[in-house]
Amino acid sequence: MKKILFVFLTLLAFALSACIFDSDETVMAGWLSDQGIPSGYKVQTLSVGDLTPVSSEVFLDSAPKLANDRAVLGKTANISHDLVFDIAFYDSVFLADLQKSDSASAYLVLYTLKPFYSSKTFPADSLPLEEDLTLTVSWKLDKGPSKSFVDSIARISDSLWLSGLAKWKPDTSADTTVSLSISAKDTVLRIGIPSGLVSAMKGLTRACRLQLRLSAPEASRAYRFYGAGTAYYPKLWVTLPEDKTYSEYDPFRMAHIISNKETCTDCAVLHGGVYDSLVVEYESAPIMKALSDFYGDEFPYAESNGDDVRQTVVLAQMTFSRDDSQGTNELGLPIQVVVGSYVDKDGESERQMEAYKLNKKLIASKGHPNMVFYDGDSLTLQVTYGLRDFINRARDGRTFKMMMRLGYPVLQDKDSTYSDHTVGKDTSYVFFSHFDHARYDFSSSMKQPSTLKLWLANKRGDK
Repeated sequence: MKKILFVFLTLLAFALSACIFDSDETVMAGWLSDQGIPSGYKVQTLSVGDLTPVSSEVFLDSAPKLANDRAVLGKTANISHDLVFDIAFYDSVFLADLQKSDSASAYLVLYTLKPFYSSKTFPADSLPLEEDLTLTVSWKLDKGPSKSFVDSIARISDSLWLSGLAKWKPDTSADTTVSLSISAKDTVLRIGIPSGLVSAMKGLTRACRLQLRLSAPEASRAYRFYGAGTAYYPKLWVTLPEDKTYSEYDPFRMAHIISNKETCTDCAVLHGGVYDSLVVEYESAPIMKALSDFYGDEFPYAESNGDDVRQTVVLAQMTFSRDDSQGTNELGLPIQVVVGSYVDKDGESERQMEAYKLNKKLIASKGHPNMVFYDGDSLTLQVTYGLRDFINRARDGRTFKMMMRLGYPVLQDKDSTYSDHTVGKDTSYVFFSHFDHARYDFSSSMKQPSTLKLWLANKRGDK
């Protein structure tokens, strides 16, 4: 029996097609037969309406993250973005010259992220982006006796460095203003280093470690740059105008630090491009009662292995009301909502990201149902893994728990492949490869009742 059930589940997982959505039982039976699934496995649908969450909570992961690929500086969607650079070098000759200089200066160079700003997806009518940025530049400066000091900095693990940044305490800081202009062409942002830092560097003789932080909390938007691990890495230039000598140093690594500026502590607000998530929980009782009424006997039905063996969940969808008017996005594109469910793993709750099964006919006519900033007033998310696990274990009174995040902007809302693919010799891109720094308020959605729809394959023959 277990072997047959495994084969059945495997077939469903890999061969499930769009025809199961909103299909009548005759069509469903024919499709199951075409797949070689025994006719005794009858698939039926059940809708459970008027579900309201017992809790909905937003979690924002504000721990510093590496910015070796892409870097963000500024403020958007009530999130502030800072950058930190870890720079270390050994240059005794140049530092000796720096000590003698009366008019030494330094500046940091950042390269704007060309694939983003030159993309035809970026709103061309908003370029150039121009702003006088007021930056707070803070730093920590350590000196060492030899090259081994620099080598020891390189050996510090990224995770250890990032954890230390969470309690950033700079030696000092200063404000500076830079004029920023970004167009579709290559753009360089040159940031003058405060004279206080240059003076502090004059006290060095051999080796230096500089941790430099840039903040622009009053910026009108967030700006994107290349990270330390790219071909266009940031550069620190120190110049000695007396003899026109200069030296260039690049960071070992960069970090991106975010701060949440939202004032509503209990609002269900998600931001794009950062690691926050909305976790929603539902009571088991309404779902269990609907299943009991559906099968005509008490649910769940348990065997010795602890699982309800009456059915398996072939597909599960949760539909929420949606109001885009409280949201903001930069690119003007629909944004996918990514979903995960919490399943039992050896007695512990573990989040599992959901797979997305396509309803090609529906997508071709109305677009993907799992998007915000899009036509319509509903959001439908698939929670198959979570409901399959939940139904088998809900006898212990546990809640059904799911997670939502804002994903990538969608370039082709009615492309049912849902991934980049080749058309002739060209690549057809379904998603934009950069996150939109969007803000979406799900508060009204969480206050309105939602509907759960289940596709259930009966595992007890015709009973």
